[in-house]
Amino acid sequence: MGTADLHIHSIYSHDATATVHAILKQAMDVGLDVIAITDHDEFRGSLEAQQIAPAYGVEVVPGAEVSTEDGHLVALYIKTLPPAGMSIVDTLLHIGRQGGIAIAPHPFNNLPNSLSMKAVLRALAHPRAKDVLKGIETHNMGTQAFDKVARKISAYLPLARIASSDAHIYWAVGAGRIEFAGKTARELRAALETNATLPIPYDGEESARAIFSWARRIAMRRLGYASDARSASGEIDTQPMTKTLQQRIKRKRDGK
Repeated sequence: MGTADLHIHSIYSHDATATVHAILKQAMDVGLDVIAITDHDEFRGSLEAQQIAPAYGVEVVPGAEVSTEDGHLVALYIKTLPPAGMSIVDTLLHIGRQGGIAIAPHPFNNLPNSLSMKAVLRALAHPRAKDVLKGIETHNMGTQAFDKVARKISAYLPLARIASSDAHIYWAVGAGRIEFAGKTARELRAALETNATLPIPYDGEESARAIFSWARRIAMRRLGYASDARSASGEIDTQPMTKTLQQRIKRKRDGK
């Protein structure tokens, strides 16, 4: 059986702190076979990961967390970034036209940017969009207090059940994963399309230590640094971000 974490954020997301190298090293260290870097309306982290993943023995599914007018949607196996702000149905159709599939992240919890039950059912009622929406997160490390509803409703939906880390710091990668028959991204897709995944949820609880760690790393990022994990010993090195990346993040944060 293989393992995958399909909802991970890198430094290319405004609210995350790990470089792509850090994510891949952690994925290797915790024994993941496949990952997807799914930054907020951003595809560059995923592309970077695909280029360097062979050095870590991890396969990368190209993906992104797309902002639809109905809430966030995780796009997988895509070639280009879908535009933000479309309806869930139009976003799914855009993903499908390029051969991709999607999962509903942290749904049914009334939190900002989460899909409602009405939105998911509307997508499943559409004759083409339903063929693109293949999974639903029933376990998310960041929203575990709200996941009970998604777990109950998933029993009645034709969707693969997904456990994800929704990692925003390097050490959370893999804290929430799925098991599937095989080891490769192609075999993972087959499992998603046949509703044959086994969610392995995060078995800990959010703690003051975790919140402090994220806050400290966000503060470091604001000063122009990013956490990295590339040393053979597993130590975390602090590496300056490139000037170009700092400028792009500032523009995105300022809404420009």
